[in-house]
Amino acid sequence: MANNFRFKPLLEKIKNEIKKHGYKITGPRLAIIEFLIHTEGHPDIDDLYSEVSKDYPGIGVATVYRTMDLLRQLNLINTLELPEGRQRYEIILPEDHHHHLVCMECKRIVEFGNCNFKHLVEDIESSTRFKIYSHSTVAYGLCPHCSASS
Repeated sequence: MANNFRFKPLLEKIKNEIKKHGYKITGPRLAIIEFLIHTEGHPDIDDLYSEVSKDYPGIGVATVYRTMDLLRQLNLINTLELPEGRQRYEIILPEDHHHHLVCMECKRIVEFGNCNFKHLVEDIESSTRFKIYSHSTVAYGLCPHCSASS
């Protein structure tokens, strides 16, 4: 589990952003956010539901979906689309710009931080007059283990 001291300001920032948009911080929402902050992986809805239902046994999976939709709408989480249509989630950490490699065989997700897109932004903005605020890259292929097995 991650260092609570390190993530407390992030939790406060997320709570303030939710309140600023007129939403309440309910117990289940807070539990979902805390799980996302502290997990090192990329949980899916089932993972989130399983974890949060330990403390909130009456929670429905629809509440988890609605919370994830709200967090996505407020740009507080990233959503990763897996080839079979499953979505995985991660909290957006300040100053942590990274991308993902997804193995199409074992579904493993690997993060990488080397991003040259920032060098293209000025050219793209100049030629399209489109203002770019963020971007993401997800590459799909086979991890070393799965490619060695094929």
